[in-house]
Amino acid sequence: MANVLVYGSGGRDHCLADKYGDSQHVEKVYFAPGNPGVLYTPKGKRRLIELVKLSDPDNFTEVAKFCKEHRIDLVDVGSENPLSAGLVDVLTSYNIPCVGPKADYARIESDRAFTDFFLKTAGIGKPEYRVFYNPNDAWKYVKNIGYQVVIKANGLAAGKGAIVCNDQEDALAAIDDIMVKKMFGDSGDRVVIEERKYGTEISFFVYLDGRQVFPLKMFCQDYKPAFDPDDIESIKKFGGNLNTGGTGCYCPHQLVSDPLVNRIIREIVHPTVNIIYNDFGWNYKGVLYFGLNLDPDNQLEIFEINVRHGDPEFEVLARKLSTDMFEIGMAVWEGKLDQIKQVWNQQYYVDIIGMEGRSKASRGWNPGYPKRYGKGHQITGLDKLDKSIAVYFAGVDEHDEKQLVTWGGRVLHLVAGAETLEKARKKGYENIQKIKFIDHKQDDADCMRYRRTIGYP
Repeated sequence: MANVLVYGSGGRDHCLADKYGDSQHVEKVYFAPGNPGVLYTPKGKRRLIELVKLSDPDNFTEVAKFCKEHRIDLVDVGSENPLSAGLVDVLTSYNIPCVGPKADYARIESDRAFTDFFLKTAGIGKPEYRVFYNPNDAWKYVKNIGYQVVIKANGLAAGKGAIVCNDQEDALAAIDDIMVKKMFGDSGDRVVIEERKYGTEISFFVYLDGRQVFPLKMFCQDYKPAFDPDDIESIKKFGGNLNTGGTGCYCPHQLVSDPLVNRIIREIVHPTVNIIYNDFGWNYKGVLYFGLNLDPDNQLEIFEINVRHGDPEFEVLARKLSTDMFEIGMAVWEGKLDQIKQVWNQQYYVDIIGMEGRSKASRGWNPGYPKRYGKGHQITGLDKLDKSIAVYFAGVDEHDEKQLVTWGGRVLHLVAGAETLEKARKKGYENIQKIKFIDHKQDDADCMRYRRTIGYP
């Protein structure tokens, strides 16, 4: 029986640990740096998933030594920051099998300008874009173009670095936030200004093993806006329909079909992988996430590529995928993806994300995620959920008296499954109403917020 280490701390990483825990080949899953929410789940209580507290999680040599001492058979690096920082490079230098690209290959996500250039050069569908190093030049550009744009921080921004703009005023403000106010730090030294596209968003994933590509022939619908379209009051109060790292997801996507899957593989996946393997000569072993747009004219384009599973997309894909996760991970490492058969169950899944809403601050109020939010609110109601519900924790911590408390903007993912999308939605919303984030400064009011339209195509 194998031991697996999942390196990460968010909801996607918790889900990845849970999926490895389902494998018939796995004895124990270690989760580092992890989050204490896992201790409140069935696998955590049985110690099938064990939370690892490293003295310095950013010391990758320490991570490698932990793997050697605990006879780790496979490491899956779930998050973009450790990938870009070179965790896989260190692990492979110790001959530790792992899933994830080396730091140089992770440029596909960490350097948007680099990726946009090679996609455009190769003739792969991509919206028009320009790269700017100076805010004055960027401001001048948006004042002189006649179409709506998306302003993107060039580097990593925890999935929130793309600001969708409705007009010139939005675009000017986004440039100011990213390049001048540095809301994403050094990632805002450059911005990519891209033509805004309309249509249907598709999240598509593939695995690479250094010589082959293994597309997951299933995709899902992510919801990035912070608020529901009809929540006009909140949108106005927050100053726009703010983009987030994701507020929910459902699977299968309404457009899933063999012809469209084949088209995505033919027009997007194969040309991109050909560049990675043959033009760049990269021995890429890990995940590629394609953020795609299918517009009303049936044109298919890429708006982003990431080097890890999506969040919240993986939370629903993992529930639907019946193939053994450890077998996939080892096939990625050993170059044997051609031996893996993907199997999908017949259920529909909906992921509703519980976020920090309006709460009492020491002075005034916290408006809630994606703006300033409170922390330390006790999470209750988890013991009241239906047994078929999966909960993956993200922004949480543990308190001596309150036990599990909120510690981030996106706190938890509640995933419900059923034989129809509508039944999955109904089950999800019935259960998330059982959970509360207790605001003790506001007479124990519930300060959890969630979108109410997740699962509507």
